[in-house]
Amino acid sequence: MTLLERSETEPLISSLVGLSDINQPLDPTPKDQQTLSSYIRKCDRQLLLYLCIGYATDSLNKMALSNAKIAGLTADLDLHGYDINMALGAYYLASFLFQLPSNLVLKTTRPRYWLSAVMFSWSLATMSTAMVQNARQLALCRFIFGAVQAGYVSGCLYYISYWYPRDQVRRRIGFFFASAGIGGILVGPLCSWLSLVNTPTAKPWQLIFMVIGLISMLWSLAGPFLLHDYPDTASFITDEERELITRIMASQNTMASDQRISRRQVVLALSDHKIMLWTVIDFCANAATQVNGLFGPTIIAGQGYPPHIAQALSSLTNLMSFSGMASIAYIARIVGGSAYAIVVSNLITIAGFVLALFASAGQYRMMALFLFSFASPQPAAHGPAWAIANMQGNTKPAMAAAITSAVGGLGPLATAFVYRDEDSPRFAFGHSVCLSITVLCLVTTVFLRTLLAQENHRRDHMRRDISGLSNSDILDLADNHPDFRYKL
Repeated sequence: MTLLERSETEPLISSLVGLSDINQPLDPTPKDQQTLSSYIRKCDRQLLLYLCIGYATDSLNKMALSNAKIAGLTADLDLHGYDINMALGAYYLASFLFQLPSNLVLKTTRPRYWLSAVMFSWSLATMSTAMVQNARQLALCRFIFGAVQAGYVSGCLYYISYWYPRDQVRRRIGFFFASAGIGGILVGPLCSWLSLVNTPTAKPWQLIFMVIGLISMLWSLAGPFLLHDYPDTASFITDEERELITRIMASQNTMASDQRISRRQVVLALSDHKIMLWTVIDFCANAATQVNGLFGPTIIAGQGYPPHIAQALSSLTNLMSFSGMASIAYIARIVGGSAYAIVVSNLITIAGFVLALFASAGQYRMMALFLFSFASPQPAAHGPAWAIANMQGNTKPAMAAAITSAVGGLGPLATAFVYRDEDSPRFAFGHSVCLSITVLCLVTTVFLRTLLAQENHRRDHMRRDISGLSNSDILDLADNHPDFRYKL
């Protein structure tokens, strides 16, 4: 039997919850609520914490190049023009090419080993960058880094979606993305200190790559011991908790341990215009949010600060990014959903880029950097969380996570080429491009929310008859099931 053929999932789900009860409230008892709370706390401590620290180290690895650039890399490798930009672009191109294959591997293998192996591999690629001798080798190392790192973010999004009930996903994904800010806070002081270290065997920029790669490599070794594959096979939860979460996930048609790949759900994902709109949002969000991550130290240095001071100050802008990401669940709750939260953050980001464009003094441009560093990362977290919370099935969520992360991850590829050294200190061209991209994100978000609200209204008033469908056809409806309602 191939992966695309049917498995024994249908009777498993049917035995846990009737097919007619999919997308229907389970009406949990007080004891069920207590059990669920205990289960979620355990998952937060055991799984989410590991993934978040892993993503923080991923952020360190991604920001290593921008910090190494002002720590002597450019002069030692005799880089000119777009050499650094090509290295940045190589990473995002590789990430785009390898995201979907990586998620399909995750779908058919043991997540605890796959996610750990991904982290170990990108650590090797980062450490290898310390040995490059020219622009071509630098671009090759960053391409390899992007290829092996590709599946971590989309893989973690999918992994989170099959451990937590649908209404808990957005907050956990918010915590996950916020952890990147922790890496950003640490990378500035760390690289500032490494820039001042003199050794006979390694230059400061080489130390940056070696030390940062070593940090994530050591953390990757703990993965097989701390991560678990699926709720129905995890040893750190009780049988009562396992029975309850398995029943909940079955009712939501997101059985984790069903490792089959549904051809129908693959087609649904590739043809779903809503996923394409979420992809546009993710593309725009990633383009804007990476301005600080890729060019924060360069922008700060352009205002007249020496390199080690610029690296230290970048930790403050990264602190702003972390604060914005850490608050996304609360912002969404206050404004009434992910869509409105994206709109609010877009408006603040637009104000930041406008200030950066028209400010005449360096202190106002620094203020603008702080402003859009706080707001621009939020849609990059809200978008994927919003998309994953609106996906069902055993295959479609993995496809959605891979598509949005892969294509959305190309956003920084545009950013990598619009912030040019010759535009310092104003960087008007780069800020103008990112301002336009943020406006596109705003318009797409409003359109998608309107579309989802209309679809919910249609399903409320036009009941679709699925009584003639087989069990497998009903499961493969995914979020097209008539009882499914989109979260706005």
